[in-house]
Amino acid sequence: HFGFAFTPELEEDSFENAEEAMEKALKADLILILGDIFDSRVPKTQTWAKAMKILVKPLLEENRGVKLVSSSKELKKAATRTLNHLPVVAIHGTHERRGKGELNAVEVLENAGLLIHLHCDSIIFEKDGIKVAIHGMSGVPERYARDLLNQWNPQPVKDCFNILMLHQSIDPFVYSPLEPPTISISNLPKGFDMIIDGHIHQHNQTRIGNSILLFPGSTLVTQFDKAESESEKGIYMADLQKEAKIEFIPLEKNRKFFYEEILLEKNSAKEQIEAR
Repeated sequence: HFGFAFTPELEEDSFENAEEAMEKALKADLILILGDIFDSRVPKTQTWAKAMKILVKPLLEENRGVKLVSSSKELKKAATRTLNHLPVVAIHGTHERRGKGELNAVEVLENAGLLIHLHCDSIIFEKDGIKVAIHGMSGVPERYARDLLNQWNPQPVKDCFNILMLHQSIDPFVYSPLEPPTISISNLPKGFDMIIDGHIHQHNQTRIGNSILLFPGSTLVTQFDKAESESEKGIYMADLQKEAKIEFIPLEKNRKFFYEEILLEKNSAKEQIEAR
């Protein structure tokens, strides 16, 4: 959520949190970003400048033996730069989504060679004999999500660890009741080793049959919600050499958010608030 701030005092939080998250992620062989990189569909120039300083960091790292096996989309020449360093694969979220025919901010990052953008696409990497197939569908309006997922119909690739990336509500994990989900746990595609969703802001890990369902959560508090005060911000690290050992790594410098309910007696609201 680059560029998000409730007040001027908080305007650096999105960048500071993301930078810490990126520094921790640089230890990995491959980075996946689940959308809502930016908070605005049309980010300000200053937001772009600060974001680029963080997103360029993987290009300063050596490739650690990760090789591209295949891709369902023709990779843009600039995007192949990330393959020579620490590869980054991303989908766009609801905040970046734009109208038909218009470039969104994550596609612009792909044009700049900072990442590979997926939308109803798949890409396969290999390292030390382990193949990882990443299937990504970027965020769409909830009412279209299930139909588009069915139309795309992603299929797990044999002899690969298969990861499905989404940015939608997945009932019962719902971001907003104003947009009822059409995707639910019961109608998610079968056969994937891991399904990762970027739309929910609190991190969570569960299982659906043989699939791991992972919600990395946001790196920033964007809602005055009780759940935000109860959930740490951070990233997940997955070690596929150890039967998909998954570890949540919290941010250490994240500004804490405290939620408190105040019960007011009739006709005494002003006095009680002033007393606090």
